Parts: sequence; C-alpha cells; structure tokens
Amino acid sequence: MTEKKDNLSKLLHDIRAKCSSLKSAADLFKDCSAEEKKEMISLMSNAAKDISRHLNELEKE
Repeated sequence: MTEKKDNLSKLLHDIRAKCSSLKSAADLFKDCSAEEKKEMISLMSNAAKDISRHLNELEKE
C-alpha cells in the first residue's frame, strides 16, 4: 500500500511541476526571439507530452 501511495505522490508532484514549467514557458513566450520561440515550443510540447503520460499513469492507479 505504501508503494502505491508513494507512486501516486510522485505522479502528482511530477504533474504539478510540469504544469508549472509549462505555465512559466507560456508567460515568457511573448518576449522570446523567433529562434527562442521555436525552442520554447519544443520544450512546451515535451512538457505537455509528459503531463499526458503522467495523467495516463494516474488513471491506472
């Protein structure tokens, strides 16, 4: 039972962290150069994919 609770806590922590990172990147996006925007989009896309993966794992809990 503890292992399942630990996994749940880790998943929720990871989701919060990725959401926070995504929000920060979105806030900074408007001030980026064109090259930086491409990189930010890639980082934001990866964060969104991670969030989706974590949510899928959470559904299985």
